[in-house]
Amino acid sequence: MTINLLDAKAPKGARIYAIGDIHGCLSELEQLLDLIKKDLKKEPIEKYHLVFLGDYFDRGPDSAGVINRLIKLQKKHANVVCLKGNHEDKFVEFLNAPEKLAPGFFTYGGIETAASFGVKNKLLKQPVANAKKIKNQILERLNEKQIEFLLGLKHSNSIGDYFFCHAGIRPHVKLKDQTTHDLMWIRDEFLSHKGLFKKIIVHGHTPQAEPEVMENRINVDTKCYDDGILTCVVLEKKTHRFLQTGG
Repeated sequence: MTINLLDAKAPKGARIYAIGDIHGCLSELEQLLDLIKKDLKKEPIEKYHLVFLGDYFDRGPDSAGVINRLIKLQKKHANVVCLKGNHEDKFVEFLNAPEKLAPGFFTYGGIETAASFGVKNKLLKQPVANAKKIKNQILERLNEKQIEFLLGLKHSNSIGDYFFCHAGIRPHVKLKDQTTHDLMWIRDEFLSHKGLFKKIIVHGHTPQAEPEVMENRINVDTKCYDDGILTCVVLEKKTHRFLQTGG
């Protein structure tokens, strides 16, 4: 049995805040958390969930600061779920095989990520040639809590009639049988699919100027690293609304 967005609902008495791609934008993350805090104060509710949809690294100025903030948030609240995006996937792969992954990693924001971990600027002037040294400097600065955070990232989460993942799902494959690669990386096959799914898919990964609201999915990646707009979809009962930082 499939479901349309108009019929989807959150669990009774619960509210869900699902946050899109942060990409190293710590300032915008703080702003959005403040908006969520104000929203909860304005409309109190006993049970709420915070779901971060992945891509905490790259492009923005403070990837290390973002994961440190999320670590603190998880420690303070038991209702925080952090999912794994393709940029976290590539970050871990780079640490395992720096010379092989360097060209792609440094093309899509890896320089900013390395700098946020304190890698020396002289190495970042020729990042591909210095890939091993950069990896070693990152590993020297990664603390136990950060490593634990990266290893503990989930690939998906399900609450009520909503299924949360970073990129999307492969159509015609059961939710429980989705591959971790598709959950982090899929794009065209998922985005072009017009049919309904078993649950409404809430995702990021594919940047848009505005949140995308379709019958079968909601996309909250609004290019925060480029326009300063970090988006959160708020799901409660059978409604959805958005909180956003200013551009």
